[in-house]
Amino acid sequence: MSQTWLGRDWNEVKPEIERLSKPYAFQITRPHGNIESWGIYRVVRVREFCDHLDFVLAHENFSIRQTLTP
Repeated sequence: MSQTWLGRDWNEVKPEIERLSKPYAFQITRPHGNIESWGIYRVVRVREFCDHLDFVLAHENFSIRQTLTP
């Protein structure tokens, strides 16, 4: 079942998980360096254990952060 959640919008996946009545946790990844992220969260990793689920989420869009010149 966990494979069906990969790449999907977190707002769609969360209600499905809550219907399972299984505890879950999530972590949001952030890009390193001069990268900016925005948009909806997508599921990029799922780890399923017998007693809980772990999710890793990432923003949908990324771009190089623009610096302002004086």
